[in-house]
Amino acid sequence: AKAIVPSTKKVGGPGARIDIPVTHINASYVRSHFDAIEVGINDAPRANEIVLVLAMTTGPRVHARAGGLEAKDIKGEDGLR
Repeated sequence: AKAIVPSTKKVGGPGARIDIPVTHINASYVRSHFDAIEVGINDAPRANEIVLVLAMTTGPRVHARAGGLEAKDIKGEDGLR
């Protein structure tokens, strides 16, 4: 992906649950793929640690009704559209 338009924003300390934004792999403005996954690890990160989270999906939201750019209309020029 060339660009990421995050749909979530959250700050927290160790043990806090955070939201991981999910978008279309080739175009961030495809609204049918706007989603988020909440992740939490009870005792992490500890001192001198980082947490790496990988979130993946197999397709758009079920019954997406947000309108806007559709996956079939992606031009692939700038990572957004």
